[in-house]
Amino acid sequence: MLADVTLLTWLATGIVLMPVLSAVLLFARREFSAHAGLVGAAASGLSLSLIVYLLVTQVQGVYVLWEWAPDLNVILSWRLNQGTLAIAALVAFVGVLVMHFAGAYFGDSHKGRRAIATLSLFQASMLGLILADNLFVLFTFWELTGLCSFFLINTDADKRDDTFAAAQQALIVTVGGALPMLLGFIYLASVGSASLTELYALELPVAAQTIAFLLILPGVLTKSAQVPLHFWLPGAMAAPTPISAYLHSATMVKAGLILLIFMFPVVGGTWWWSALLVPIGGFTCIWGSYRALGQDDIKLLMAWSTVSQLGLMALTIGLGTDLAIRAGILYLFAHALFKAGLFISVGGIDHAAHTRLLTQLGGLRKKTPALFWFVLVLSGSMAGLPPFAGFLSKELVLEKLMMMEPLIHDFAVTAIVLGSIGTVAYTSRFFLGTFAGSPRSEGASKAHSPGFGFLLAPAILAALSLAAGVGAQWVDLWFLEPVSRALVGWEIEAPKLALWHGITTPLLLTAGILTAGWLLFRRLAGRGLPAGPEAFSGPVLFERFLTSSQAIGGRVSHVLAGLSPSIYFGLLLVFGLVWSVPLSGSLSGFFNHSWSFGGILVLIIQFLAIAGLILLPGRLARVFLLSVVGFTVALLYRLLHAPDIVLTQLLVEVLTATFFALAIRFIASQESPLPIGLNWARLAIALPIGLIGAALVFALSAQPPDPRLPDYYHEAAPSIAKGLNVVNVILGDFRGLDTLVETVVVILAALGVGGLLRGEQSGRGSKAQGSFMAQQLTRLILPLAFLLALALLLKGHNAPGGGFVSGLSFAVAAILSFAAFGTQKFRTRIPVEPERLALFGAVVLIISALIPMTRGEPMLTHWHGVFSPMGLFTIKWSTTLFFEIGVVLAIAGGLTAAAIKLWEIPNDQSGSGGKTR
Repeated sequence: MLADVTLLTWLATGIVLMPVLSAVLLFARREFSAHAGLVGAAASGLSLSLIVYLLVTQVQGVYVLWEWAPDLNVILSWRLNQGTLAIAALVAFVGVLVMHFAGAYFGDSHKGRRAIATLSLFQASMLGLILADNLFVLFTFWELTGLCSFFLINTDADKRDDTFAAAQQALIVTVGGALPMLLGFIYLASVGSASLTELYALELPVAAQTIAFLLILPGVLTKSAQVPLHFWLPGAMAAPTPISAYLHSATMVKAGLILLIFMFPVVGGTWWWSALLVPIGGFTCIWGSYRALGQDDIKLLMAWSTVSQLGLMALTIGLGTDLAIRAGILYLFAHALFKAGLFISVGGIDHAAHTRLLTQLGGLRKKTPALFWFVLVLSGSMAGLPPFAGFLSKELVLEKLMMMEPLIHDFAVTAIVLGSIGTVAYTSRFFLGTFAGSPRSEGASKAHSPGFGFLLAPAILAALSLAAGVGAQWVDLWFLEPVSRALVGWEIEAPKLALWHGITTPLLLTAGILTAGWLLFRRLAGRGLPAGPEAFSGPVLFERFLTSSQAIGGRVSHVLAGLSPSIYFGLLLVFGLVWSVPLSGSLSGFFNHSWSFGGILVLIIQFLAIAGLILLPGRLARVFLLSVVGFTVALLYRLLHAPDIVLTQLLVEVLTATFFALAIRFIASQESPLPIGLNWARLAIALPIGLIGAALVFALSAQPPDPRLPDYYHEAAPSIAKGLNVVNVILGDFRGLDTLVETVVVILAALGVGGLLRGEQSGRGSKAQGSFMAQQLTRLILPLAFLLALALLLKGHNAPGGGFVSGLSFAVAAILSFAAFGTQKFRTRIPVEPERLALFGAVVLIISALIPMTRGEPMLTHWHGVFSPMGLFTIKWSTTLFFEIGVVLAIAGGLTAAAIKLWEIPNDQSGSGGKTR
């Protein structure tokens, strides 16, 4: 069911936007450092409230927010049902607790504020991934989670040396897996649809399902840390504990499994679904348990246990039936509850005892009694003990295994039993090694209660794990049935959840697992298992891969980059000339063309200017002559009756000459007193290039013009955009997105100039430089210049002008002002810094572009009307003006900021000596 933009659409959008807004607030306001956790938790709570409202009202359907590129199958739409909303609720709920815990963990620090802001962006990406209906939008959010995780894992870079390597490892592995997944999405869109909802209604051929599944699988395996691509997850423990608690419980590592659940109705019919997922999940389950038994650091123990349990979930989903999906959904939720609680508890233990090593812990039961009881419940759920949620989900998995065919049954049972025995053993080792016995270090002996901020989340999550087990029938009725039905797409007939079904095979297996796990723990007597050969460990192999890739790239680069640039240029020239030979006949158009006097004059001036470039010494003179060439191009546009382009060309040339003049100060000391001179070899290269360009122009001008596009713009400009200036209407209405992007590029370039020059000495106290006469002339010119810029802005919709030209005019006037009076006086006269003005212009641009979407219209739609107060006079208005104002602020602010940065660099730093400007 496809719904139009409604209140429900915006409620769904609000779920994703709430964490984004909190991130923006935290990044922008330093004073929120002390309350960053509360800000993040409040945003997560608002998202959770919206999700709960949509769950209670039983909303179901696809709600389109924005048809971004419908021809390319890219539509921003939300898929709302009991399944997607339940998973989103889990992410938001755990987010509330983790944000609160992060506030206590980081305290009042700027690093904590930035980490929580990034964590909020990560949460928004995860929520978007879950709710997105379009595969390409889903992929965008998928990649955003990976990008955010890179910054999150690198949070402690000021304290640890291994954070960047761990973050890089996680990013490269997950992005590498996502590339074939994108191809899988493109393939599904080509053979079916880019909408998950529409794909569910189709029945793809088995061959198509196989191709799509095999392409999507690498993304799942890398994101959800399946063997052999699992090693990034333990390495990601370099991140602070709140980040690990969120990424590795309910969010990032679950993304691959969630995608598997989403894709099961689409590609689950292929034989490869079970043939690959069951063995990969089984080996991951066993290997994760084995490595967890060898860890001394309890945080790393939790990381390897996560690997094992992700393998168990992948195996369960890989069984390939609706009952298996049902069991996988239950275990996904149960795991999120106990693993988030345990990770946060590890943070509490570290805070209380100042160590995470089992060899240094012990005896914390009396030191931290509340934490002891919370961890007891959470550990019991992880080990699969009754009456906790983990027991219910493990029983459901084992019950499903009893219904499988022998080969799959035997391997899956063996893998799950071995992995679960290890789970019981490492859980016992973690719990008893931390809380039982006597303290084994000074930190453990002096441990204290970690405080409310560290206890709230484990308490709530432990209570839910216990309540879910005790209230099994309610979990089945109110949660598992509707969620499974929504995600699978049909009613699932399955036995009801209960703690007691009598003496059954799954119960006997559970009893055997618990007994064997306890005996293994006792047999190890607190010792850890060996990690295996270091040479074959994931991080070592990954490092070898990077090193060998860089070595190969270095050799290739040495071979290619070692050659002279002239060789590359020569090859390019030869191939270009070969392909351009057929155009040589078009050069006859030069003699056949009826040249006007003005055209001939332009050519003569350009020829003289270019000759001067070659023969005159001095870079400043060459800059002037380049400007002359630019001005003659403006004259050419005037001959072609293009006033808008004339204005733009003239102002761009003025600004280009200004920036050139400011920049060449850096190389003034290296200037040669000799002219460039005429180089015959260069002339032999330049002449063919010029002839090719001329031939191409004459060839194009000889083609009969297609009147359809200009005719459309001439008709649509006054009727649709209500403007008579076709050029400006195209820039602001029909091609407004291009203008928006180009304006943002100007802002980024200006900020880049500021960033590059930040380390230079800055003469922010520069005094007036111009003579008295120059200052008086400037006083006369400036008001006229600003009025001209304002007139160009207001008249641009119907006459030559517009936001871009107006912004250039304001920039020229501003540069003239601080050139005459100095930047110090200029700064005192302007109400806001140019950089902030440019950023504000970008905000105005984006808001004016997005506002039409609130009324269900495409982005950048403009409204027009007539205002007649009391019938006295008539004023035509258009929302295009707000868009143009944004362009003006961005262009004027960005160019002025860059010019000031260059102007304020002292001359002695540019190599010419002298006083500071």
